[in-house]
Amino acid sequence: MWPWEHVAVGYILVSLWARVAKRPLDGRAVLAVLVGTQFPDLVDKPLAWSLDVLPSGISLGHSIFVSIPLSILVVLVARRFEVTTVGVAFALGYLSHIPADLFYSGFFFGNYGALESFLWPISHGPDSSAAGLFTQTWYYLSRFLVYIRRPEAWAYLLFEVLLLGSAFLAWVTDGRPGLSLVKRSVNGIRRSVTR
Repeated sequence: MWPWEHVAVGYILVSLWARVAKRPLDGRAVLAVLVGTQFPDLVDKPLAWSLDVLPSGISLGHSIFVSIPLSILVVLVARRFEVTTVGVAFALGYLSHIPADLFYSGFFFGNYGALESFLWPISHGPDSSAAGLFTQTWYYLSRFLVYIRRPEAWAYLLFEVLLLGSAFLAWVTDGRPGLSLVKRSVNGIRRSVTR
């Protein structure tokens, strides 16, 4: 699954949780869900594709044996420091990554045996070559670009529009949390560059 799709899935889940729990989302929670949804790939891809430390781009960070305990720990620490919403946003973002990858692999590409990829260290995804982060990323991106030009990609493209549109609608309905954080950051960068 692509990074923007992971963000959309994670944000939708966090938004739903916030509504049920009656907790407002702020910029910190949005940042937490952004990091959480990308966390498995930020760990596994560089360590496998560039550093050759892990056997696969789907191993340590994607493992249910790592993601579940780490998410529980993050929520407990966040509760201790009275930022529970931030901890839950990270955990839901992180935990949404694995089923989203499974759905994506199975539904769109027929890879229904992908579950074993998420059982590291017992098993892991397909072995990765340490060709480098940019080389591997370009490989998958070029395959994706070929795929979306095929006639049967209409279902995927429809799914993409619905997913991203739903996440955007949820974000707007939530009051566009995080937008002020981005504006402050951009203004800060602009001020530091113009000095």
